[in-house]
Amino acid sequence: MMMDVSSERSRASRQNTRHRVRHFLADFARLDEEFPESYPKMIVRGEGAYLIDNEGNRILDAGSHLGACQIGHARKEVAQRIARQVEELEFVALDGGVSHIYAGELAERLSEIAMCDDPIFSFTNSGSEANELAIKIARQYHARRGQPDRVKIVSRNGSYHGSTLATSAATGVQSFKTGIGPLPEGFIQSAQPSPGRCGHCGTGNSCSLACLDEFTRFVKQEGPETVAAIIAEPVAIPQAVKVPHTDYFSKLRSFCDEHGILLIIDEVVCGFGRTGRMFGAEHFGVKGDIVSYAKGLTSGYVPMGAVAVSRRIEAEFEQVPLLHLNTYAAHPVACAAALAALDVLESEQLVENARNLEVVLKRELERLRQADPRVREINVIGLLSSIAIDLDKADDLDRSMRRLRKLCYDHGLLARISRDGALLGVHFYPPLNVNEEDIVSGVQALQRALRDV
Repeated sequence: MMMDVSSERSRASRQNTRHRVRHFLADFARLDEEFPESYPKMIVRGEGAYLIDNEGNRILDAGSHLGACQIGHARKEVAQRIARQVEELEFVALDGGVSHIYAGELAERLSEIAMCDDPIFSFTNSGSEANELAIKIARQYHARRGQPDRVKIVSRNGSYHGSTLATSAATGVQSFKTGIGPLPEGFIQSAQPSPGRCGHCGTGNSCSLACLDEFTRFVKQEGPETVAAIIAEPVAIPQAVKVPHTDYFSKLRSFCDEHGILLIIDEVVCGFGRTGRMFGAEHFGVKGDIVSYAKGLTSGYVPMGAVAVSRRIEAEFEQVPLLHLNTYAAHPVACAAALAALDVLESEQLVENARNLEVVLKRELERLRQADPRVREINVIGLLSSIAIDLDKADDLDRSMRRLRKLCYDHGLLARISRDGALLGVHFYPPLNVNEEDIVSGVQALQRALRDV
């Protein structure tokens, strides 16, 4: 019997991607051993909050987008805007005084919502590049003010800021640094605002802000006069979704101002509605001297990042511009994608949808916790959530992690699942255009998968 052409093509494609493409965090040798002929899963198209694979399975995308799918998949409005842009102007570099109208349009649109005073924007290709540039700007700002010793970048344990060497050094998770040294000097971490992980408050306890006291003491011991900037996500997500105390950022902002330290707010994950506000910093009423963006900026349709710098900081660069090159900065097609994605985000009130559905997501995850005593902790803000699961009877937690991923997929759910010490951590953060039914069915799929582990 002749094999279907699409099946034959799919099998060849699976082998080619295995052989020629690096798939991050995928241990294909183990996957082949445990689930023969099953990986990689081949996604062929998207449909709103769902993905469809080559076998016709429809899966809720609650994490494979890594936080870069605010408006959902395969939106014709964005596709048509991108197509028109390619026909009109596919690329020109911002070099030597040359520009294009789309860069200005996007920057002006962002200036109206950015949590940064009278910002000027630099555009990049990713969140890693955005944070790398933010660090360069912070250090050069102090050097131009006659303080070249201000070079240290302080971040928090349990943070993630990117995959370049500098942003890896700034990241507060050791596994992202192992085996790639030597890393650049001047990057240090201290306490994180997360009860149970901060070293002060226990899991389930309310935050006492002792984490912030430890953090500021640490900076004082290092010498504030040697610190260029503190970089912090409004809500950090490695290991678990970690929502800080409501006063944490206002006090951190005051500390930075008192000691002449710049505050870099990393909105790469939280930005553009993920937490139920347009930006995570809005929850805490704080603005950054420098703010980094990516992911939701274009909702993943074209890679793009951005760095907003307040006019007070930019004043140091007016006479002698910053020397920094990025071939694809403000790429016209990326600008078009961003403008179209913002149109959808605003016209369909998806930020408000994320805020309204927070109570549904909390309710369903709490129901899961009541049904399965292995669920130890849930954390939710907007449509960003995590679940900590104790599989203490598992002989091999990594194997259990892979099995849970596979079972979730089989039940129609793509969530991010990883190790969190002796626990498994599940991050559930679907596109912002989901409805209540999507969330209910997605959490039920997770519950069924847990039952089968």
